[in-house]
Amino acid sequence: MSRYYYLTIFIFIFTGCTTKQGLPLVNSTKIMDSNLTQNFPKEDELTLYALDAFGKKEFKKSFKYYEKLYEITKKDIYATRAIKSAIIIKDYTSVKKLLESISISEHKNPELDRYMVAYYIDKKMLDKAKELTDKMLKKERNSQNLELSALVLNSLKKPHKSLKLYEESYRINKGEYALLKITDILYLQLKQKQKATRLLEAHTTLYKCSQLICTRLAQFYIQDKNTKDATKILEKLYLKTKDPSYAQSTLEIYSQNRLYKEAILFLKKTKFNDILLLDFLTANEDFDSAQKLAFEIYKRENDLEFLAKSAILEYEGTKDKSSSVVLKSISKKMDKVVLKLKNPVYYNYYGYLLIDHNLDIDRGILLVKKALEKEPNSHYFLDSLAWGLYKKGECKEAHEILEPISKITEEEEIISHMRDIKNCLEKKK
Repeated sequence: MSRYYYLTIFIFIFTGCTTKQGLPLVNSTKIMDSNLTQNFPKEDELTLYALDAFGKKEFKKSFKYYEKLYEITKKDIYATRAIKSAIIIKDYTSVKKLLESISISEHKNPELDRYMVAYYIDKKMLDKAKELTDKMLKKERNSQNLELSALVLNSLKKPHKSLKLYEESYRINKGEYALLKITDILYLQLKQKQKATRLLEAHTTLYKCSQLICTRLAQFYIQDKNTKDATKILEKLYLKTKDPSYAQSTLEIYSQNRLYKEAILFLKKTKFNDILLLDFLTANEDFDSAQKLAFEIYKRENDLEFLAKSAILEYEGTKDKSSSVVLKSISKKMDKVVLKLKNPVYYNYYGYLLIDHNLDIDRGILLVKKALEKEPNSHYFLDSLAWGLYKKGECKEAHEILEPISKITEEEEIISHMRDIKNCLEKKK
């Protein structure tokens, strides 16, 4: 079935308060099951079975009862109730089958007319659908009929005529569905983007910014790269609904536009996600706050990944990288990390730190070699190994490792290391 079928069903049936109106329940202790044979009892008794099943929310049963009632009596009311039952359990195959049998018969039920329009749209019988909606509008020009007729006209590629009917419907009851359809046609089909956006803004000013309307307005702002207004609405929607998708969309916009401070403020205000806050603090180079948060997460979650991040952030954020106090703190953290986590990045990071600060060159080389076991072609790991060998005076071996890499890299640190290794070889010569 086409998307029009489900859309129309949803709008014109479920919003018709299928379950809210309710049906009278049968005051009986037990209703016997039946296979619904041709010899089933008369209409009144079968209706009781159908009402009881619907009241108990046994919609599969109620559909069968109402379908049988329609087959026996050809009364529109039973067809309508059968369709409602089938829609509730999403049995669209049965809905379609029943509508096909109704389409060849005459009926005067307004609700059934709406189902028939949906059926015609699904079957691409748009002329039939228009003929029926025109009749419906002549009988009663209410919002429901206007919107259904507008849907048909839009399916017929007549957006201007469709727009007029949606506008008429919106004038009647200020309905959100009609407004969304108006703005969609303006924005997507007629390319009148500013007008569409202004209509949504006016509605939110005069009435309220519901979730549906605000979401569409945010989408328009995002499309138009109006970052400020988009994030303002998305933040409001998240605070109102606590739906994580709004927070994620907000943070995505901040990230794409490198608005790290705004993202940090949002995350601190909403307490949405500490790990994302850590990422934005790091991106904003607020290493002190980031390392404290990483350590807090480690203590809370007992996750060594965050202890490693805390150590790295502590080192990157300190001005005096040769401070014995800082190096001792980092070493204490990284000792725990490399003991249990077999992560080559952490092996190399800690190994290079031990080598570069002459804390324990041999152990540093051992850790770097562990990293190379997992990623033998990593330029950074090979550079760390060469630097360790250089520190031990093994300049020839260091040169053999780093020379091929130095010819193809633009990394300043690798080039600097290569320069020192070459000087070492020259002095030995």
